Amino acid sequence: MLLVLLALWIVFNGRLTLEVFLFGLVLSSALTWFSWKFLGYSPGVELTALRILPGALGYLWLLIKEIVKSNLTLLSYIYGRKKELKPQLVTFSTPLKTGLGRNVLSNSITLTPGTITAMQEGDKLTVHCLDAAMAEGIEELDFQKQLQKIEETAEKKGGSR
Repeated sequence: MLLVLLALWIVFNGRLTLEVFLFGLVLSSALTWFSWKFLGYSPGVELTALRILPGALGYLWLLIKEIVKSNLTLLSYIYGRKKELKPQLVTFSTPLKTGLGRNVLSNSITLTPGTITAMQEGDKLTVHCLDAAMAEGIEELDFQKQLQKIEETAEKKGGSR
């Protein structure tokens, strides 16, 4: 955190002089100490965040791919096919353990065109799908698998936050 804050200070300042560096170092140190002392932040949290970063970037890439794929599917419904859509509600349980993981999954489903998470209660999600074809296999989404890997990585390394 200290190095990130210091780097931000230097970038936002626009120049690097000894005075700018020293003042930024003092200010970054004070903010880091304050975060550790009063906000419950710790080096362990920082290390866990660094460990899950590759998985999180992979998740972001997967999310972008799924959004593009869903957009193309919706375009084919709009411009190509003349068949009627059959909207469907699907309720399923997610194996994700953390509330954060469940919320990320829920929001990712909603971000994907053609699906909306209508309700989330504990580990149960209710998803509205624009067509029955979109509802197939929704219980075993790639989103969910990637989030499980991230949760396991964070859990293995001792991350509690």
